[in-house]
Order: sequence, then structure tokens, then C-alpha cells
Amino acid sequence: MVLKSGRYFIWWRRNSCSELPLPRPRLRKSSRIALGISATIFLATLNNTVHADAEDSDNTAASPQSPLRAGFMDDKSLWQMPIRYLGEPPPGIMRIYWYARFDTRFRTVSGGPRTLINFFEGDYATRANIGDVVAENIWYNLESLFSWYRVDHSTAHPVEHMQEPNLSPDAIHSVIKTAVKYQDESMLKYFLGRTFSTASKRHAGDGLVATTSSCMLSALYEDDVRLLHVTSLGNMRALLGRPRPPDADGVVKYDVHVLSADHTLTNPAERARIEALHPGEDLFQDDGRLLGRPYTRALGDGTAKWHGDLQEKLYKDYLGAPPDPRIKTPPYVSADPELSTIKVLPGDFLVMTSHWVQDCLTDTEVVGLVGAWFHKHRTTHLSDVPPSAPEPNPPEIIEPRELPVDMNLAEGEDKTVMWRRWNVPKRFVNVEPTPTAHVAHNAMGGADAELRDVLLQLHPAASEGNVKAVGVCVVFFQ
Repeated sequence: MVLKSGRYFIWWRRNSCSELPLPRPRLRKSSRIALGISATIFLATLNNTVHADAEDSDNTAASPQSPLRAGFMDDKSLWQMPIRYLGEPPPGIMRIYWYARFDTRFRTVSGGPRTLINFFEGDYATRANIGDVVAENIWYNLESLFSWYRVDHSTAHPVEHMQEPNLSPDAIHSVIKTAVKYQDESMLKYFLGRTFSTASKRHAGDGLVATTSSCMLSALYEDDVRLLHVTSLGNMRALLGRPRPPDADGVVKYDVHVLSADHTLTNPAERARIEALHPGEDLFQDDGRLLGRPYTRALGDGTAKWHGDLQEKLYKDYLGAPPDPRIKTPPYVSADPELSTIKVLPGDFLVMTSHWVQDCLTDTEVVGLVGAWFHKHRTTHLSDVPPSAPEPNPPEIIEPRELPVDMNLAEGEDKTVMWRRWNVPKRFVNVEPTPTAHVAHNAMGGADAELRDVLLQLHPAASEGNVKAVGVCVVFFQ
């Protein structure tokens, strides 16, 4: 039996697709299953800074963190506790705020003029801690790319080593795309290799981890050229709010720029891509899902990427799920991200949200809420303001049309579904000390405090679809 299992593993390795042309990521002991400590130590050797993901707002002491805890976050059990950036912000960034609840993770890395903010949603990132490995691999390959052009002009160099004024966005996009795809492929191979390394079920859990999935957003900011590169994979959302000049009454409104791509079947381009790859197959469900999935691209999700014989092997010998009979010509889910680049102007801010926020708030409402929060806190948000600062009781109610954005009536009726599910009018308040808690609270009931309190007490698995994983990140640029 052992010999048979070993032969199967050798056959699978020989017939798997070839490696992508990148330096092999660190998948040895130090980074298996993304233990994360290796990522921190590795980045520290490059004299970079890996920032702690989250701190409570009432813990503002400037004491340094232990290097082994840098870059990690413990989930907060209390929704109301706002989270903000710890320490000196990276170059070109005024302040970073974020909030993570349930299956969401943030990883922030900075070095020199560059800052990389990674946002993951899904149980692949939480069960395997894959976010650390993906963030490390993206950063490692970006630093390798930039170091290629850091040369000494006092001596002669071959033409291919001469420094360019700035790297083109296309070169950066190519490296990030290859790093993400390669890392996804490598981790799936690693988990399968562990599973098939023995005829027993000793490592069957690794095969099960590889069937989970995560979507991701990654934002690379280059302060020296003020360029923001956003990588999207899945159904999360990245928005840029840009202030207009004040009008005659001194009111500042914000333009909304969508920086992420929707990798769902609601995107006609994605639907056409899937149909072209799998003609004649019955893949789409009436609820807009692909084989039961709300996304068309993601990390992990081996059951949508592996052939049937491999899944049959996992099912029979390693506790895997029964193979889906609809899986005929995999892969159906891709790990190929899409990227966009935008020039950052003074006053701009970036908002990254998990998928469920889109079911509660429109893009214009998200940007408008952050803009309204900034108008109220612009003189204090760089200082430590106690969360218990007195607020009007009851708080002032804000209607969606009163937000500092142009509500695009041409888009028709508000298509967010959760407020209709809750059967309450959509109204907002502005009482939170951080913009992330402000957006999250208003996504979950807004001015209806009783509804919000109930939703905050529910776990997604026991909420009948009323609550899902929530993550929000807001970055204010200088």
C-alpha cells in the first residue's frame, strides 16, 4: 500500500504543470503552512518593517513590539473596539485604519518608499495562515525587481542592468501576477504532497485545507512617484475617494474611483471568459454562482482546480469530499489576479472592503461615509482621541443623499440586498472614532442601534445569512 501511494505521488508530481519563472518561495520548514514567523524574520533581514496588524485604540503607548509578533493580529471579540495603525505611518501615508472580523486578515509591510497592504477574506487565509506566505512572496519578488535597477552609475554596466527613471506599472503588474499565481500553485502542491506522502490518513487534514479558499486585495503604494497599484483576486472591493475643490458654500464632495475588478458572474467579461474556457458545460446557477461559488477567481479551492482522478483519490483514501460530477475540465477557478494603477493626489484615500460590505452599501455610500467621517475628524484623527468622547444623544441621523458624494441616480434603484432583508430604512450615523468602525457599523444597521447590536452578537454560521465576515481598511494619503 505504501509503495502504491508513493508511485501515485511520483506520477502526480511528474504530470503537474511546470513551475512559473520566479525564484522559488521559501516553502521549507520555516514557512510551511505559513507559520508567519519566518516571514517576519526574513523581512527583518532586508531591513524592512513588518507592521502589527491591529491595536486597540486605548492602547496608544509607543512601546516597541516584539519582532516575533510583528505582522500578526489576534481577532478582536468586541466589534465596538476601533483599531488603528500602531507606530509611525509609512512614507506618504497619513494614517492607516483597519478592522477585521471573522474570516478576514490584514498584512502590512513597508520598506523605503514602498508600502504593501494585503487584505485576505476566506477560511484558506485563516486556517492555513496563507496570508503571511503570499504577502512575503509578493514583497520578496517586488524587492528583487526594484533592486535590479539600483546600480552604481560610476562604473560600467551591461545595458540590461542600467537604471531606468522609474519602473513601469506593467513591469510591477507582471511580477505581482506571477508571484500570486506561483504561490497559489506551490501551496496547493505542498498540501497535496503532504497528504500523499503516506498511505495513512496522518496528513489528511492538509488535503482538506487545500479545498478551502480565500479572495484577496493587495495595494502597493510608491511614495516617490505617488503611484498606487491595486491587485484584486475574487469579489472584494477597493475604492479611491478623491476630494473636489470646495463649492461656493465651502462643501467638499468626493469622486469615486473603483480600483478592483469583480471576479463574479455579474461581471459580463468574467462570465464570457468562463463560457469560452468550458463551452457547453452547465456551470452557472440561478443565484449567480459558479458551481456554488460566489467568485470566479480565488486562492486555494483545490476542488475547482484538480482533475477528477485526484479528487477521487482524496475522497477514497484521505477524507476528502465526494467529487463534484460537474467537474469535467478543470480548472474552473483561477488564481490569476487583475491589477490597476492610479496616480495619488493630495487628499485621496483608499478604502478596501470585504465582499459582504457590498451587499450593505454602494460604492458611493462607502466613499461618502469615509468623507463624512473625515470632515468631522479632520482636525483630530491624527491625535489620540478617547473613544468615549461625548456624542449627541440621540445621534444625528444622516440620509444617504446627505453624504458628500454625488448619488448616481442613473444607476437606478439601490441594489444592496441586506437592508431589504432586514426590512429597515437605510440611514446612517457618524459617532465612531475610526473610519473603519464607522463604515462597518453603518453597514450593519446604521442608525438602527438595536438592529446593529443584535447583528454584532451573531456569528455568521448561526445568523441565517444576516451576518458574514467583515473587514474594512482605510488609508489616508498625505
